[in-house]
Amino acid sequence: MANIVLGVTGGIASYKAIDLTSKLIQSGHEVRVVLTDNTLEFVTPLAFQAISRNHVYTNTFLEEDPSNIAHINIGEWADIIAVVPVTANTIGKFANGIYDNMLLNVLAANTKPVLMAPAMNVHMLHQPSVQENIDKLRGQGVEFIDSETGFLACGYNAKGRLASVPDIMEKINDMLNENKELSGKRVLVTAGPTRERLDPIRYLSNFSSGKMGYSIADSFKRRGAEVILVSGPTNLPVPAGVTRIDVESTAEMFEAVKEHMAADIGIFTAAVSDFTVKEQSGQKIKKQEGNVPSIELVETQDILKYAGHNNEDMYVVGFAAETENVEAYALGKLESKKADAIIMNDVSDTSIGMNSDDNEVTIIFKDGSKVPLPKMAKTLLAEKIADTLTERVIR
Repeated sequence: MANIVLGVTGGIASYKAIDLTSKLIQSGHEVRVVLTDNTLEFVTPLAFQAISRNHVYTNTFLEEDPSNIAHINIGEWADIIAVVPVTANTIGKFANGIYDNMLLNVLAANTKPVLMAPAMNVHMLHQPSVQENIDKLRGQGVEFIDSETGFLACGYNAKGRLASVPDIMEKINDMLNENKELSGKRVLVTAGPTRERLDPIRYLSNFSSGKMGYSIADSFKRRGAEVILVSGPTNLPVPAGVTRIDVESTAEMFEAVKEHMAADIGIFTAAVSDFTVKEQSGQKIKKQEGNVPSIELVETQDILKYAGHNNEDMYVVGFAAETENVEAYALGKLESKKADAIIMNDVSDTSIGMNSDDNEVTIIFKDGSKVPLPKMAKTLLAEKIADTLTERVIR
């Protein structure tokens, strides 16, 4: 996890920096925010303070701690400074050595990597002086993430919109991990529920949200791995840089897994259906008084078992989400599936069960060793899981 200084300049896109702060905190980073005077016309320091749980800096001459000089101290504290959004005004001042606010003083005294994310009207963005200033800063080592094309506050549908928060997150993480330890490795992740159709409008499924699997996919991607995410139906956005393959049924997930088993690590978090209907009705099953239809079920393909028994070099990691005798069932699954590790969790606890934001797990390895991970947000837990598996498999 990293120390990130987030500079926010005054534009209509300033509000998106609040979301970025939240996402960075959820990912386990420490964030300190610096606002320019013009930013205060759009957002308040309190919003950033509440999310970052740190003092928000707005005034070069307001020294909260007399033992240090704030604009120097926070730059030394930072691993990276991201200015999101950055206006033409701030780009021009920084490029030409004008340091007349707290953020510009932080940048002037900084020796750490700097990322800037421009957001402005398309004509402003394409002004020759603005482009010259951007080129000048690039020549000095400042990184830029390009603006997007889309609807702008001025009414144009053109380039100039702030890059998306996931893309900015990916860029920040790329800069933090220039020597990515999993570069050249491939990771296969399954996530979410599966659906087994009874008729054209009904299906069997479960309460899995996919949050754990998506967070794990994101964690491995940010370590430089090529990540294939085979996902059942969810409402989650695709992590930046991850290749998602959408499936519905267990049979479809099985076929996708078979096709992508040439991976270094396979992490099977999906809550797949154990059963499917023997014969799916082509028409809606009608309610008939006094006649309750019976539905014959058959077992689905055991995806984890197939991966454990049929892989060549893939390190196979399964999940054991249980409601009773959790460790006994997890150990049984570890052996019967021929997995290299099982991540067990007690989903009878609704605070860490399916569709919750938190989880608590223990990783059990086939050599008998265990790594308990206490209750935390699934995004943070995914980082711990990725760290543990990387240590075991790659290093």
